[in-house]
Amino acid sequence: MDADANQKTYRVGIIGTGRPHKTEGSTGWGMAGMHAEGYNKTGRCEIVALADIVEEKARLFGDEHAGGKAQLFTDYEKMLAEAELDIVSVCTIPVLHAPMVVAAAQAGVPAIYCEKPMAPTWGESRRMAEACERSGSVLAFNHQRRFLQAFQEARRLLKEGAIGQLVRVEGACGDLFDWGTHWMNMFLFYNDETPAEWVLGQIDVKRPRVVFGVPMETQGVCVARFKNGVTGVLFTGEGAKDTVGCANRLLGTEGWIEVHDEAPHLRLRGKDGALQAVEGITENLHGNGAIPRAVADLVDSLDAGRKPLLDVSNALPTTEVLFAAYESARRRGRVDLPAGLAEVDDHPLASLVAQGVYPDFPVTELPAYLGGAKA
Repeated sequence: MDADANQKTYRVGIIGTGRPHKTEGSTGWGMAGMHAEGYNKTGRCEIVALADIVEEKARLFGDEHAGGKAQLFTDYEKMLAEAELDIVSVCTIPVLHAPMVVAAAQAGVPAIYCEKPMAPTWGESRRMAEACERSGSVLAFNHQRRFLQAFQEARRLLKEGAIGQLVRVEGACGDLFDWGTHWMNMFLFYNDETPAEWVLGQIDVKRPRVVFGVPMETQGVCVARFKNGVTGVLFTGEGAKDTVGCANRLLGTEGWIEVHDEAPHLRLRGKDGALQAVEGITENLHGNGAIPRAVADLVDSLDAGRKPLLDVSNALPTTEVLFAAYESARRRGRVDLPAGLAEVDDHPLASLVAQGVYPDFPVTELPAYLGGAKA
């Protein structure tokens, strides 16, 4: 679509162009390309600057997504200083999120759209939010599933009273930090963004696994009690899906709603007791089409002066629960929020690994950034 002559055109910069997903040399999911697709679809944005430590990657990306017109940088701080940007996307690995987001905020960029998870430590996560609050920058994180049909329809049915009053939300996924951030964010989405008042968690680490520089558990469970009395239970790792039987389950006083990876993606047992598949869900749970919708919402939020749906105001409480679960495992007790994390600045699992608590996870597998050691 064409931009309205009376509407602002936003100048966009992207940090971390990388390589497209599943192409030679790629290491991630090519999220920068999806961000770029979203900006271009709005008809309101111009990608004017790209930063990547490998200039050739930025050049190829610019040719594909910016018509070869974007200015190229190998130093993102130089880009922030020179490019006069309205929006910055941070599409790097989590270890780089905090310094880049903070730098963008300090440079006065009005809006920052960062990949999830927030950061590898709770302290960095807080500091990102604090920096943007000081600068007045809008900060959003890519919990894009809020824009997919199945999740929006599940929430709509819940709000219409299809299962009575919400009592509990359950989920299953591969890990707390990298994947669990999506499901915990959905718990907040279903539950009116109500923050947690306490968290009880346990993890097991039998097989070393590091995802984008952050250690992950082999199995875990996180129980969160939200301030309105709703309970969230998230199982992760080996056996998690078999334990729950679906991706998400919303349990109410008069029925339940299930979100499934396999079609039918949404299933309902309502007040009449009949089990039914919810019609009209044409997207799977991992549709990349959600990211252009999220970008469009961010742009619209800037026009309207409102918070975007993926605002840090729900990303930070999401992250708080995840780190509280790891902290609960570290201290072997319940973590009351927010006081229970007030003195926590690190990643509790990384700290435990560095201390040798999990002998099956060699410290040499842990990045030096999080307390690891060289082989």
